[in-house]
Amino acid sequence: MAVDADTLAALLADRLGAIVPAGFHVRAEAGMLWYSADEGRFPGQGGDGRAGTACSPIEANIGVYGSTDADNIVGVAVQALGELQDYIDEATHEPWPGGTIPPRLGAEIRDSTVHLWYGDHDSEALSCEPIPLAAVVRLAG
Repeated sequence: MAVDADTLAALLADRLGAIVPAGFHVRAEAGMLWYSADEGRFPGQGGDGRAGTACSPIEANIGVYGSTDADNIVGVAVQALGELQDYIDEATHEPWPGGTIPPRLGAEIRDSTVHLWYGDHDSEALSCEPIPLAAVVRLAG
């Protein structure tokens, strides 16, 4: 089996885009996730109303998180959760999602699906719709 990075990026963009606050956007392009915000809506890192863009290199990091597809899918998913969280925190100057301290990041493969969340495993602060594992792996051959 092998991970289809473009499909994984597209599905992550769909799931993460569904949970970001209004005014934030997530898109996939060429194995990358791109984060952006409506211009002038948030203070931005420099306090000038420009949040700019940030990205998560999904395709480039397949193979970095271990020797199995499962390890790599979970690894790049957690990385994407963290980079999105950092982007929103810096754009808004507030911890996201909610609270005074940014919640933990979580991802795991359970019941043939990839589960993603912010918060503790048993008390998620925010979660995404699971991603079917079969959609992101293909048989080698």
